[in-house]
Order: sequence, then C-alpha cells, then structure tokens
Amino acid sequence: MDEISTLLKSEFGIVSSSIFPVPGGFSAKAAYRVIGEDDTEYFLKVYDKFLPTTRPLVERIDIYMPVLDWLSASSSLCGRVLAPVPARDGEYKAKTDSDVYVLFIYVHGETPGVKGMTRDQTIELAEILALLHDACGDFPPEIHELAEDISLLFCEKLTRYLSKSNTENDALFELVSPYNGLLHTAMRDAFRLRDTVRLGYSPLVLCHGDAHGNNVIQGERLVLADWEDLRLAPVEADLFIYAWHPHGSVLLEAYAAARRSYRINHELLYFYVLRRRIEDVWFNIQRMTEETSDEAETAKLLDYTRRGIEEIQVLYHDKRR
Repeated sequence: MDEISTLLKSEFGIVSSSIFPVPGGFSAKAAYRVIGEDDTEYFLKVYDKFLPTTRPLVERIDIYMPVLDWLSASSSLCGRVLAPVPARDGEYKAKTDSDVYVLFIYVHGETPGVKGMTRDQTIELAEILALLHDACGDFPPEIHELAEDISLLFCEKLTRYLSKSNTENDALFELVSPYNGLLHTAMRDAFRLRDTVRLGYSPLVLCHGDAHGNNVIQGERLVLADWEDLRLAPVEADLFIYAWHPHGSVLLEAYAAARRSYRINHELLYFYVLRRRIEDVWFNIQRMTEETSDEAETAKLLDYTRRGIEEIQVLYHDKRR
C-alpha cells in the first residue's frame, strides 16, 4: 500500500493512516477505502487506462467529474450522490504510467445488488432520478460535452464480429453464432428506433445512465454511485433501468408521481432497453476478444454473454405478447 499512500499524498494532499481494499465495481481495476489522518474517509477507484473497455471511461473523467462535483454540492442532491475530491492541481484524477485514480468521499453502507433492491429503495431511487432530471442552475461548462453518443457504434462492432468465419475463441463463437439472426434483428430494430423515435425527441436532461442496484449504496439515505455514464439524454435513458429492478413497475410509478408534468415515452423507453441489452452482449464479447482473461474470468464472461442473449430473447417475447 506504500505506492497508494505516496500517490494520495503527492497528488491529493491526503496523508493516510489506513488503506483497505474494497469492491470497486465491474469497470475498476482496484478500489480502496482510505482513512486520512484527520479521520476523513475516502473511496479511491483505480482504472487501467489501456484496456479497450475502460479507456472510454477514463477519457470522460475530465468531462463528467466537474458536473458530478456540482451536483454533489447542490441543495437537492447533496448527500444523495457521490462527492468527488479533486486533486491538488484542480483536476479530478491522478495518473501513473498504467493507471488512473479518482477519489470520492467514502459512503458507509451496503450495496443491495440488482436483485436485492427493496420497494422502498426503488421509490427513493426514482425520487433521486427525478431530482437529477430537474437539476438546473449555473452548470459547469463541461456539461455541453455530455451529450449522449447515439451512433450505436457497438452495433457496428458486433456486426463485424458476427461476420467472422474464424475466431480464436471457439467457445464464444459456438455460443453466439446460433443467435446470429436474433442479434442482427435486434440491431436493425435499434437503428430504426434511433432514427424514428430517438432523433425526433428533444428534451434532454442530466442522466446517470446506469442506475441499477449495484450502483447504489444504502447508508442513512440511498446514495447513487458510479457516475461514469453521466450524460445529457432523454429521461428514458435512465428509466430503462426499470427492466433490471425487481420492482420495475414501482420505479416508473414513483417517477411519474415525482414528476407529474412529464409523460414517459414508452417507445423511447423500449429503445433504451434494447440498446442496453445489445451493448451488454458486445461488452462481454469485447472483453473476451480484446482483453486478456484467465480461465475463470472467461467462464464468467461466457455466462454473462449467454444471459445477455437470453434477455434479448425475452424482450422480443414480451414485445409480441
């Protein structure tokens, strides 16, 4: 831990008395709970800046962190979102040759997970999202760079992968190839909905982008964490996550109650659910084909890929009902 301690002191001006490894989420290389000499506690998250799946997150740090800092200090969201800690040079990150570090005030509590969200937690999450979507004021200038990417570039990459006749990962190709038609249909529908529904939709607000049960912390109040996907988008870019919550209908109902003037666009909501299902499948394929994984990690990613494809199947089954 000496290297971490030295970095904290030199880059953030923090003298640590204790440092403990903690879970950091799917995108993190490592994470630590840091106790400063004044007993202030911090959460230090580490990214590998060269991995293809984390490089885009690292590149967005300078854009989204100032906006998150502004949100964390706002009267409506203070104590309900993670609060970043800037480095001594005013930036929101520190770098080494291989890694990037970001720092937050530590939040004590438990992460309920995707399947563990209670009804009350779901309602509170909907209220936080409503406050986020209503956020207004003197935004940091970086907000203008947060417009969501609607290129669906991951669909193009997945299409190229599916067109390959040979692949180094035979187990992966054997898993995916029987669903070639399903995935192509899903991608065509995503492009169609983007062009006919998303592009004709103008109200954009600040969205978290990934507000499922693994990205909230239950302390004295519910706190929304993991803001790498912070973006300007329609509110449905947040509400699509209802499909991951055990009380999904409650989330939509509570949100509608919190923002009575807003009518949820269910066709747009379907676009974001479908988009995320496809993106998750590609993300796991990308990790197996472009990043080094051991046998256990590969088995886990194969299972994630299988489940992602099954979720697309269920989505189409439900759509036909």
